Formats: sequence, structure tokens, C-alpha cells
Amino acid sequence: MFTFIEMEFLKLKRSRIFLLSMLGAILPPLLMFIAVTAFDEGGAFEALFTNVNMYMTAMFAVLIFAIIISYLFGREYNEHTLKTMLTIPISREKFLASKYLMFLVWIGILTVVTSVSTLAFGFAAGLDGFSLKLFVDSFAQLLYANVLLFLTFSPFVFVSLFITNMVPAMIGGAGLALVNLMVYGQNWAPFVPWVSPYLIASGEIAEYGASITVSYAIILVTFVIGLAISYIYFKRADVSL
Repeated sequence: MFTFIEMEFLKLKRSRIFLLSMLGAILPPLLMFIAVTAFDEGGAFEALFTNVNMYMTAMFAVLIFAIIISYLFGREYNEHTLKTMLTIPISREKFLASKYLMFLVWIGILTVVTSVSTLAFGFAAGLDGFSLKLFVDSFAQLLYANVLLFLTFSPFVFVSLFITNMVPAMIGGAGLALVNLMVYGQNWAPFVPWVSPYLIASGEIAEYGASITVSYAIILVTFVIGLAISYIYFKRADVSL
């Protein structure tokens, strides 16, 4: 399986998607930096980290993750490499698992890029209140939210296997990002699987008076359903030559 991860990284060396995802991970800190400097508000690192984590998890990451999912799973069909890979002694279960693991590794890289770029822009803006503990806590919060968000994207795997074009993924990701913006702050936000990861990781879910167990359960059910339907479809679907 780790050989497949290495293969995926070799593919990324020639792909623009990886670079675009890095730029997408830098965009929230950049926008916050522009807002701070344009209005000359100054401020503290804590507020910057909080705002970046919120916008990244609830808005930008949704769109980026949808595109990554479509790229990882759909490219094997579009580039006609799946029929070759399935001839080697590897099961379809391990193939799917390696793709999921690569998606998780990619998310980890994006999390590091977002946190480090936030730190850099914070120093560039001359913000106060930095501490190593603040940075570590913010990074852990963002990583935890992104991992929970990773679980909610298993239904997109099925969509990417069923429709290998990236356009539906981009439309779906953009639609979810808009939904998150409308849902955030509503009483039922903790029950929406693509909003609750940030609420759980940041601790804001306590302000809604909702049970965190229910939110975890919804995220887990979303993951299981997406995993099941994508696995069943991938096992039964024929690979065209």
C-alpha cells in the first residue's frame, strides 16, 4: 500500500492540482492578512488563527477536498490507468484504501501549509500575542477539524467513481461551501456533517446546546454510507478498456 502512496506522489510531481491545492490552503491566511493590513486594525495572533481555521474548514477546505477526491479517484479512469493497475496482484479493497490514505496524507500537508502560512502572515502584519502553545493548539484544532471533514467526504468518492469528470465535484464543493455559510450560526448547524467538524474542533458546538455525540454519530454515519456505496460500486462496476 505504501508503494501506491509513493506512486501517487510521483504522479503529483507532474500535476498542477497539487500546486493549486497548496495555493488554496494559503488563500485564507492571505485574505486575512489583506484584511488586517488594509484596515490597519492590528490585532492578535489568536484572532488570526481563529478566523483562518474557521474559513479554511467551513468554506475553502470543502471545495479543495472535493476537487482532490475527484482527481485521486477520477484520474485513473480518465487516464485509462485503472485497467492496468488492476491486473497486478492487488485487491480493489487495497486500491480504495490506498486512495483514502493518500487523501488523508494530502490533507495533512494542506493543514501544515495553512498553519505555517498563517504564522508567516501574522508576523508580516506585525500582530501581537504569539506563543508556541497558541500555534500548536491552532494547528491541532485545524488538523482535527480537517480529519473529521475527511470522514464526511466519502460520498464524494462514489460521485467521483460514478462521474469521473471534475466538474460535478467542483460544483458540489462550491455548493457545500455556500450551504455551510448559510448554515453556520443556525441552531441545527451541529447536525450538518460538513459544518460540525469545525464546531467540534473549535469547541463552538457548546454554544449551540447540541449533543456532541450526535454530531460525531452523524459524521460517522456519513462516512460509513459513503464508504459502503463507493466500495459496492467499485467492486461491481466494469472497467472499460
